[in-house]
Amino acid sequence: MNAYSVFYAKTMNQTKQQQILDIVASKRIATQQALAAELARRGIAATQSSVSRDIDKLGLTKVKGYYAAPQAALDAGGPVTEVDTAGDNLIVVKTDVGLAQPAALTIDRAKIDGIVGTVAGDDTILIAVKSAAVQKTVLKKLVELFAAPAARRRTQRTHGNRSTARAAWTR
Repeated sequence: MNAYSVFYAKTMNQTKQQQILDIVASKRIATQQALAAELARRGIAATQSSVSRDIDKLGLTKVKGYYAAPQAALDAGGPVTEVDTAGDNLIVVKTDVGLAQPAALTIDRAKIDGIVGTVAGDDTILIAVKSAAVQKTVLKKLVELFAAPAARRRTQRTHGNRSTARAAWTR
């Protein structure tokens, strides 16, 4: 493959992934096949297996049976405002002021596999995870745990640029 072919393939994949984020922000999508069909309606060829890889790369998670972008689910309201990584074994959770300790207690009570422990301040929680391999799974479970009720209902409104997944979710 020459340099242009690599650039073109990468650009097309980014375009497809942005379309996926736009689709899940605006429609209720419950299956990979439905997502592939919606991409086809938008003129983007995709197989179920390529959609599966994109879902994993974007860090999409199911909230009440429908795919959601991680940050969009958190942006809809609730105690957690942001989730990011710090290296391979740490997750940093930002909350509204005064809500870190109750949120950390919620995390501890959820008994999410792979979490070694949590430390909470006033608006920040530091979560240690067992390995880089489980970090992504823990991130998804945190989003499911703290997805706001509005995101769980998956209303038909769009989130604009707020649906863009953060780099931490695309590793």
